[in-house]
Amino acid sequence: MTFADEFAGFIDARGIACSREDLLFSFPDRGIAVRLVPLEGFERPERTPGTIYLYEDRWRAAGPYVRERTLAHLGFYRKIFARKCDIKRIDAVEAARFLELHHSYGTAKAKYKYGMFLGDELVAVSLFSSPRTIPRDIDGRRLPLRSFEWVRYASLSSSRISGGMSRMLARFVEDNDPDEVMTYADLEWSEGTVYVRMGFHEAGLREPVTFWVNPETFARERTADCGGIKITNFGSLKYLKQYIKP
Repeated sequence: MTFADEFAGFIDARGIACSREDLLFSFPDRGIAVRLVPLEGFERPERTPGTIYLYEDRWRAAGPYVRERTLAHLGFYRKIFARKCDIKRIDAVEAARFLELHHSYGTAKAKYKYGMFLGDELVAVSLFSSPRTIPRDIDGRRLPLRSFEWVRYASLSSSRISGGMSRMLARFVEDNDPDEVMTYADLEWSEGTVYVRMGFHEAGLREPVTFWVNPETFARERTADCGGIKITNFGSLKYLKQYIKP
């Protein structure tokens, strides 16, 4: 069964209405489309706003995560309200366990680790880096800013947390008083509009990255040593939010 036929079966089994044109599945009532990117004869398509680009290696290697996240984008999710949740500092083990299940790129090293809890249930995790001093031109002055990276945010793949990202960021800002926070939006999944709504501004592009996909495990490697299939992602948009006091 081809990747496209398998994805079509996944959608049909859930009774989701869509129109299909080869590798493009459109969901007009959801205002979104999913463009499949097969490994065989890999060719990265041109990006179109409002489209998710679902790479075959992600579909086959990420277990339930990609399927649940895809369904959530199509409107099939559990809704959680951030105002009903508590935010606590968590350790690296708890953060990693959650992110390996619910983030595209798994866990990462970070100094600050926060969990959002609905009762005793961990429903979202954020990671933030240590500060770096970065010079910025602000109102005609060159200022050294304490800059932090928002390294990871993930909620339960099958859920959407209303206000979750805003509350996580607000807690981090309250605790650490940054001059600025920067983060990236993965262009396979979004253009980062959620960051714009939170007061971030677009600040550049992280260039596309080349990987080699192991044909047995579907793991992405950064070298050709695995004898894999060469692919390229879409890169990421960089976003910044500054907290400069007058």
